[in-house]
Amino acid sequence: MQKLDTLLIKIMEYIMFLCLSVTVLVTFVQVFYRYVLGQSLAWSQEFVLITFVYAVLTGAVVCIYHKEHLQVDLLDNKPAWLQKTAHVLEFGIVLFFIIIFTYYGIELVNSNLTSGQTVGILPIQTAYVYMAMPASGILMLYFHVRQVIK
Repeated sequence: MQKLDTLLIKIMEYIMFLCLSVTVLVTFVQVFYRYVLGQSLAWSQEFVLITFVYAVLTGAVVCIYHKEHLQVDLLDNKPAWLQKTAHVLEFGIVLFFIIIFTYYGIELVNSNLTSGQTVGILPIQTAYVYMAMPASGILMLYFHVRQVIK
């Protein structure tokens, strides 16, 4: 299982790096075209939005794996039973939100697949953009549950 976890995280880190790099590159090209050449790239804003969404959601998976999400250390100096109770409560709340996020992400993808709606000027269905939600949600769920199993 550890090899699978490592492989999945390496893939997520690569996707995140690639998406952020493309976001920065296309934004730079967009600024160059607009202010130096006096033209605008019609597709660049939507493309940057898509790559940024994928970068953020793959980054969320990586953060769940490394336990690097926002944490409140208010109860660190409290009794052990209170800390344990808080950790169980935290696990349940995060699990609940990941499940809701994934469920409604799947619903959003399904509704957009049937509608056939595209992303502005790009010939990409919005369902493929929204597919980042359930995909990252499933991976977040996997790594969140794996933390307990370890």
